[in-house]
Amino acid sequence: MSKKDELYKELELKIRIEQEGVNVLPKDFKNLALGTEFLERVYIDPEKLTKFVPGTLLPAYVYTPHHLSIGFRWEGKSPFSVEEEDGHFFLTENKSRLFELSFPKRPKFYNENTADGVPMRWIANFTESKTVRVSYSNQCSLQDKGLDCKFCHGDPARNHNGLSDQMKNPKQIGETYKRAIDLDGAVHFQLTGGFLPERREVEYYLDIADALREATGLENFHANACVGSPLDLSVFDNYKEAGFETIASNLEIWDEGIFKAICPGKFQECGGWKHWVEGLVYAAKVFGHGNVGSNFVAGLEPKSSLLAGVQYLAENGVVPSISLFRPIPGSDLWGHRSPDVEWHLNVGTEIFKILDANKFTWDNLWHVTPSDGMITQDIFRIEKGLI
Repeated sequence: MSKKDELYKELELKIRIEQEGVNVLPKDFKNLALGTEFLERVYIDPEKLTKFVPGTLLPAYVYTPHHLSIGFRWEGKSPFSVEEEDGHFFLTENKSRLFELSFPKRPKFYNENTADGVPMRWIANFTESKTVRVSYSNQCSLQDKGLDCKFCHGDPARNHNGLSDQMKNPKQIGETYKRAIDLDGAVHFQLTGGFLPERREVEYYLDIADALREATGLENFHANACVGSPLDLSVFDNYKEAGFETIASNLEIWDEGIFKAICPGKFQECGGWKHWVEGLVYAAKVFGHGNVGSNFVAGLEPKSSLLAGVQYLAENGVVPSISLFRPIPGSDLWGHRSPDVEWHLNVGTEIFKILDANKFTWDNLWHVTPSDGMITQDIFRIEKGLI
């Protein structure tokens, strides 16, 4: 079997694990130096709260033999589990070993505190590609109005391990990014979060841009901002002028009717589907080809509709990506099913062809959606021989 075939086999398993979860407990990693040598998961998933005591450690994610990253979502009925022998850890399915796992190293800045005493690991997380990722808060103004996206949920894990409604202040964020640069060679910053009213979001993001510049001393601080589509499209110019290199605005669904039904708040608060699409096209003109991203939740609409949206955005300079629809406990779509593995792989492969035809590079994908684990990125790296 060729390396490419092996990678796709691992990707198939990754998709299944995202859908089916892993029956894993903290005790399974008692012989792994989580929280010291290897990167621990800081936030606890809502579905874990009845099983785990807050503060117990699980890996942030794991690697397959060919270095695809997989996040663990606990599911007691999953056929997947982890087995340890002499300090080696193996992914198993129905107790049969599939392959040995490896784990990401823990960054040094996780041992640091901000000037006001907050652990920096509560301010930001770190990826293998040296991105500092800040989720500024658990707030969602759409949820407060009963208009949150149907695939999302209210998070009962808020207030555990530093995740709360309280906004992380810009100074904390600036300090953390500076230490990540100094101690761990961080090269990229991403700011994301819940959903804030437009004016508040703009002011907050601009304050963070100032704090990053002040803390690092860098005029170009290599940052990506994930925002809602503003009613006043010239707001995109403000983000650009503030120093954000790239921007993301996640449409989630291309079909207008399904978008209105599944994302009622985004439809009502952001000018509707047409305005959101116009905003993405406008942003691509402001930031340039390949410097604007938009994510779709794959599995919520027909394949033909999803690919039509990907095609349209790509032709207009916007980098599309996909995340797998996974029914989340507490959401309105809990109990629904995601399409099968073959469906997701086919969609991902077709999206790669569109990305390649529109001359997007790996740098484009990484800068607008700096994640080590998205299916779009995995397939792009496999097809381009980058992994």
